[in-house]
Amino acid sequence: MSVFVFPGQGSQYVGMFSEFLDKEEFKDYFERVKEVVGEDFIKKVQEGPEDVLRDTRISQPGIFIVSVILSDYLMENGVIPKYLVGHSLGEYSAFYAGKVFNFETGLKLIKKRAEVMNSVAERVDGGMWAVIGDLSEIEESLMELQKEEIPLWAANYNAPSQLVLSGKKEAFEIWYSKMKNKVKKVVPLSVSGPFHSPLMREAEEIFKSYLENIEFSDPKTYIVSSTTGDVVKSKEEAKEILVKQFTSSVRWIDAINKLTDLGERIFIEVGPGKVLQGLIKKIDFNVKVLGVEKVEDLEKIRGEL
Repeated sequence: MSVFVFPGQGSQYVGMFSEFLDKEEFKDYFERVKEVVGEDFIKKVQEGPEDVLRDTRISQPGIFIVSVILSDYLMENGVIPKYLVGHSLGEYSAFYAGKVFNFETGLKLIKKRAEVMNSVAERVDGGMWAVIGDLSEIEESLMELQKEEIPLWAANYNAPSQLVLSGKKEAFEIWYSKMKNKVKKVVPLSVSGPFHSPLMREAEEIFKSYLENIEFSDPKTYIVSSTTGDVVKSKEEAKEILVKQFTSSVRWIDAINKLTDLGERIFIEVGPGKVLQGLIKKIDFNVKVLGVEKVEDLEKIRGEL
């Protein structure tokens, strides 16, 4: 048995539907995509340019669609996970694979999520930055800033030496002026706002109201949440997690440690990119980490399993 791991925002790339668009077996997915997010959306994902895919309204549904197609394909061909886990946006793919909601519902939720995030982010001069360095030292520096009410927070606990910061740009500049000689590397992320921070509180409230009328089901496969770091037990908890995501940190280290504590040793990243494969190996180098980005990857996976 294995864990299906679903990527979040930042894994997108121009043309990521190319593997599936012309194959008859995947035609129905794209018919439903056209109905929910429009035909023009597919063209934007396929043709770009890269800047177009930085828009959360394009990248988020795009990543979800690829992850859904691949997870369905794997399961239809006998690769069945024991657990599911998603990184931020990837939780939607995990909830879909765990039958918490269907494909159309997932698309509608992500469309709304992306619109709300984009709308709120446009009014805040914020961003996100991946930082390589000593985790406790970075956390301590953020606590000092918050005592002065300078708006910068830990957004993603990605690996033992990698933390993503989120907040206002001027707050980051203050932090960086103090920490530039203490951290190894800083990379600005290609996202449109300060996600996973209290600056997204308005988005959280809007989305919570929207979710009230959406039907969820209890998970049919075990799901570990990267928002709570624990197993998702009910449809009510699944809804709470999708609301909390807006302002809460991504606890990726906790989620992966939870899964290894549960005895899991094989992780398969299902979706575009290879970001999570690298992060998982940094958290626990004793596990086997695989990836499925294309249909032909199935045979490679079977060989490894």
